[in-house]
Amino acid sequence: MHKLKEFSSSVPDFRRSGKGNLRHRLDDITMLMILGRASGCIGRAEIIEFGRHNLNKFSKMGMLRNGVLSEATLYRVDDGIDDLTMVDRMQ
Repeated sequence: MHKLKEFSSSVPDFRRSGKGNLRHRLDDITMLMILGRASGCIGRAEIIEFGRHNLNKFSKMGMLRNGVLSEATLYRVDDGIDDLTMVDRMQ
């Protein structure tokens, strides 16, 4: 789990940080996506439900301090991730 957290923290944030409206940390979103997919979640709605179901566990790990993100936020982040670069980093 430590290596996974280390990886998610290493992903550069591509979002518009100058706007000041970033409520969720990118590494939290990345971890939620990876853990959700590893747990068998297929779509974004299932990943968000997985996050809601496990919110207490994530909070104890220091993740999702502002609660679970919306499906629209997950869509924007998921859409902005370059899959080939992500795979390259994971190796």
